[in-house]
Amino acid sequence: MRNVNLFIVLLLSAFLCKAQTTITLKGAISLAQQNSIQSTLNKNNYEVSNQTFKLQRAQLFPQINLNANLPGYTNSITSVTQPDGTIKFTTVEQAYSNLGISLSQKIAATGGTFTASSNINRFDRLSGDRTTNYNTQPFVLGLSQPLFRFNETTFNLKTARINKLIGSKVFIKQQEELALEVSNQFHALLQSQQQLILLQANKINTDSLLQAATLKLKLGKIGEEEFLQIQLEQINTATQLQQVKANYVLLKIEFCNLLAIPIAELSLEESKPNNGVVNSITESTLTQLIASFKNNSPEYEQQKLAQLQNEAALKRAKFNRLPNLNLIAGYGSNQSANILNSAYQNVLTQQNATIGVAVPIFSSGAHTASLKIADYQMKNQLLQMQQLEQRITNDIMGKMQAYNLASQQISNAQFADSIAHRRYEISYNKYQVGKITYTDLLLAQNQQLQTKQSYLIAIAAYWQAYYQLRVTTLYDTEKGKSLLEDTNSN
Repeated sequence: MRNVNLFIVLLLSAFLCKAQTTITLKGAISLAQQNSIQSTLNKNNYEVSNQTFKLQRAQLFPQINLNANLPGYTNSITSVTQPDGTIKFTTVEQAYSNLGISLSQKIAATGGTFTASSNINRFDRLSGDRTTNYNTQPFVLGLSQPLFRFNETTFNLKTARINKLIGSKVFIKQQEELALEVSNQFHALLQSQQQLILLQANKINTDSLLQAATLKLKLGKIGEEEFLQIQLEQINTATQLQQVKANYVLLKIEFCNLLAIPIAELSLEESKPNNGVVNSITESTLTQLIASFKNNSPEYEQQKLAQLQNEAALKRAKFNRLPNLNLIAGYGSNQSANILNSAYQNVLTQQNATIGVAVPIFSSGAHTASLKIADYQMKNQLLQMQQLEQRITNDIMGKMQAYNLASQQISNAQFADSIAHRRYEISYNKYQVGKITYTDLLLAQNQQLQTKQSYLIAIAAYWQAYYQLRVTTLYDTEKGKSLLEDTNSN
């Protein structure tokens, strides 16, 4: 009878496995990084940083604008002073329109601005003797160049490039943080799944033992105390099974929502690292991990950006103590005529050049204070950079030790799991023939549950340490290369 029941259970398990969706850890991470809500947020933030860079860079390209006023009309009474000093009020009705196109170009090397424009103006007098006049500026070239000033154009271009780089690094780090979250939920669900499978098997065994114990009690082969112990264990197993089922359903819903997949029956595969072969990270790798953090971490890049900004503030403070000169120069042509074609003939040259000067004479110590503030801020930034390097070195060492410890514990936990499973099988057979007590069988059963959970916890700890190290350094210890290399190649 027991063989028949076992055959039915095996058939049912095979059917359920076909109906379930099998998911591995890497498959789950791939799904989350492609389809989840969090991955979409990460991608959108990455695109925002890209478009922000394009917006800032676009300011360095030529800007072309079309300006028009078509037309402007006025009708008013205006006072006109006569030659004898009297005032005469005259009705003036006129129309004014203009059309122009202009180009401006930032000069990154000097921080100046080059401009070019072409304009046409029309004036119509509509009252009294009607007249029409055109004023044209076929071309006007201009240059505005600050002298002895900090080059804001070059600085803005540098910061834009760094911000774009930070955006790409933040995206990779956020994707790795998502992988860490998937790993944690995957193994929590896997532990619940394995616990559910073991409890279901134990319930089948307990039900079978209780059925046999009922017959033995009637025949007087076992005492009532042992029968009650089996009956109590059957009740406890059923209660525990209900609790584990409820927890499993909740974890499954959370896991499916994270992956943005339909909620269905899942079968998670044990995520053995590197096909069961785990290599510890040696001390020689520590230097590579620290170097990878400096090259890849957005946090370190943000510190470098802050350092650049402080250096710029110091330079601005030094330039503010010097005379402020601004060169403005222009060259072009203009003409006026009653006929539009004539306004473009025999054009006259127009030129202008000025140098504005502002010399700081007395600022009540404001310039000196600004210079000292910028100097101290730059010094503090260098100290903060050193603090960051010290902190991250300690952090990487701690994560590396956690990874190595988790790597070492996997094989021990797996061996202990196999021993406990074999012991339970032996104890079950011995109890069937009356060689051990039911208490001994329960001890073997509980150890089987505990060692299985310990093994799964060891695997979860390994992957947690693995992805925490990747999040911190953005370095793939398995392939021995930066995670940014894969992104750049794509």
